Formats: sequence, C-alpha cells, structure tokens
Amino acid sequence: MAKTQKDLKRIKSDLLNYIEPNMYNCYQCGKCTAGCPLADVFEYKPNQIIRLIMLDKIDKILDSNSIFLCLSCDICSSRCPQEVSISAIMNFIRNESWKIGEFKDKNISRFYKLFLRILGKFGRSYEPGLIMGLNVLSGKFFNDADIAVKILGKRKIKILPEIIKGRKSIGKVIKKYL
Repeated sequence: MAKTQKDLKRIKSDLLNYIEPNMYNCYQCGKCTAGCPLADVFEYKPNQIIRLIMLDKIDKILDSNSIFLCLSCDICSSRCPQEVSISAIMNFIRNESWKIGEFKDKNISRFYKLFLRILGKFGRSYEPGLIMGLNVLSGKFFNDADIAVKILGKRKIKILPEIIKGRKSIGKVIKKYL
C-alpha cells in the first residue's frame, strides 16, 4: 500500500496532536544533530526532519533512510533546548511507515521483521540468528562467514540464544505488530 496525501495529512495531524505538540518551538539550533551519533549517515539530519515536517514534506522523510537508521538513543531529545522529543517523532514516523508499507530498502523491513520475530521467540536479541537470518533473506548466505569465525573463536558472542522468563508475554505484544 503506497502513501497517499490522506496518509501524510493523518501522520502530521497525529504527530502534532499526540506525539509532539512542541515541535513548532524548534528554532533549528542544530544541537540535536550535533549530538546524534548517526547524523553523518542520515539523508536528513534530526533538525532537518523537524523542518521537513513543518514544511509538510513528510513524504521526503518516508522516502529517506533516516527514520530507519535512528538508534532511538534519545541524545537528540536530551540536547534540545526547546524539549522537542525528536526520538519520539522518529519512532512515530517509522511506525507509520510500517502501517502504509513505505520502505526505502527491502533489507530494512527484513531486518525489523526478523528482529521482532527473534524478540518474540527468545524475549531478547539473538545476534547470530539475526545475522544468519538476514543473510538467508537477502540471498547472501556466507556474507559474514569470515567475521563469524573470528568472533566465535574469541567467544564474543554466544552460539545458542539465551531465553528469558516472560518471553511469551513479549511475543504476544510483538505479534500485534507483525
């Protein structure tokens, strides 16, 4: 399902009404971007995301890699002198992109779906399963084999996943989003 003008208007309306009513207080100081550990690889920096929303250009944000690369570390939000919750905005737009099926790169959606499945199954992240699963889904079966041998040799990563208590309740929550 592709994005429509109706989708874009709804996203902005929901964003302003429920997520971040303070967004228009942003005066583009750039402190959020200066603190962002991934700003160099974003197509649109955190302050540019805010500006694009103000200019009704949410479609540009959905077509970029920025919302999918955001770590949700909240450094941007903590540095903002106007207390704009940029991290919440990024998460909201990323979730909305799921609803309307907008992904710039198929590997991004593969990663998120696989990551959520693994969380639902084990209750926590399982890196070897994630890496192997992504390699299989992308058709690059031995993409990280050389690195895997080194990491496993140094025992930096566990071969078998750790399973936590309460994973079934986590799985139920995640099933709503898959």
